[in-house]
Amino acid sequence: MSLKFALLGLLAESPKYGYEIKRQFEGALGNAWSVSYGQLYPTLRRLSEQGWVTKRTEPGKKAAEKNIYSVTDRGRRKLEEWLLKPVRSTYRVKDEFTLRFLFFSKVAPVQVLEYLRGYQKKTREQREGFRSTLQSLNPGIDFYLQGIIRKGIAHLDAEDRWLEEVMDAIRAGGKSLSGSTGARPPAARSAGGEGD
Repeated sequence: MSLKFALLGLLAESPKYGYEIKRQFEGALGNAWSVSYGQLYPTLRRLSEQGWVTKRTEPGKKAAEKNIYSVTDRGRRKLEEWLLKPVRSTYRVKDEFTLRFLFFSKVAPVQVLEYLRGYQKKTREQREGFRSTLQSLNPGIDFYLQGIIRKGIAHLDAEDRWLEEVMDAIRAGGKSLSGSTGARPPAARSAGGEGD
């Protein structure tokens, strides 16, 4: 996901200052994607250097000044180009959990189950966070924002079901997820075992 285009999208709605951009960015994504000020301001600076964003300084309520960022006409064109550009793939599995799961045969099934239970708990907590965000939204909120939050809930629902299937299969001794007998999850090799 490209941070610069996400910022352009927020600024296309209205001019904003840094804290406001960060708050709306994380609120819109249900805290699924956070951004630090160390990422935010360098990206805004690069957008300004490219002529996609302008910055003006205004007096703050206290002594500190505030930088107000606005999208330029060029920035709007670049945003539109990006929005309409075909996506290469809609399904990606490149994440740390997927990589770990691939090698779970190297540890004992009981340890895998413990790990998956913890992962499932986090999945359910994140899903509830999305649901709470959706319920707290103003009824007149952007249709597409509601849609992306519902997509997140649907993905987390599916992941929760998949985790339950995997754990049931491990508890059953390694049956495949389709219910037919498959390869058993091998127990972790003990130190000093055969082949060492």
